[in-house]
Amino acid sequence: MVRWNFIARVFPTILLLSGLSGCYGNQAATDPNAAAARLIELLQDEDPQMRLTAAQALGKIAAPDTAGALLRSLDDADPAVRAMSAWALGRFGEAVLDQAGLELAKRLDDPSPAVKMAAGQALGAVGGSQTIIELLTERLMHSDVETRRAAVQALTWLEAGSSHHALIAALADSDAQVRQGAVGALGELADARSLPAIRDRLLNDADAGVRGEAAFRLGKFGDLTVVPALRAASARDPNAVVRRWASWALEQIEQG
Repeated sequence: MVRWNFIARVFPTILLLSGLSGCYGNQAATDPNAAAARLIELLQDEDPQMRLTAAQALGKIAAPDTAGALLRSLDDADPAVRAMSAWALGRFGEAVLDQAGLELAKRLDDPSPAVKMAAGQALGAVGGSQTIIELLTERLMHSDVETRRAAVQALTWLEAGSSHHALIAALADSDAQVRQGAVGALGELADARSLPAIRDRLLNDADAGVRGEAAFRLGKFGDLTVVPALRAASARDPNAVVRRWASWALEQIEQG
């Protein structure tokens, strides 16, 4: 009965989204503004599954005037709805940076790991002001590992040069995912000052994922100074995947 009630309530909205009206869909398509208005109403529904579906649909529509409603849903009681609302705002891109950027950055403090990650991903699409970049670099030192992971993910996409120093420090993080993310983010910055630190991760990090990321990024840099380290890794790293990435990186540099 619960499932049937949900379908019965959401079905009219599905018809709106598909542009159908009438029994056989042979009438004019429904006004998308009407669909968006109905979805905004559903963001207040008592059923969290309904609110989640509405947030997802609004993200697919990505109508700029619905961003305010999704911002309010970042405070929803249900973490899945909050995460979906963050994802939906990311679909708007840079158009909502001024309106939503800082609020998304603040969601890295959300108690739910899923919300943190969704907010970090959304920031990658929305963009970041200097205030947002500063907030993210501060979160690289947060006691909660999920917060640090989300922050480094966002910084990878944002490619903010001002985060360089904080990312270098994050290479010493106790969590391998954070270290790998920091290597990736530094690689995106393409700042030659990062080469010694990334080379160190290739040769000395305990985690194969971090070493593989370092090899890949060194190959993208294309700097001859890292060739000895890549040769050593390609010949002696205990992990086959790391050895393959190191060999690939050498090929990229030698062919370049």
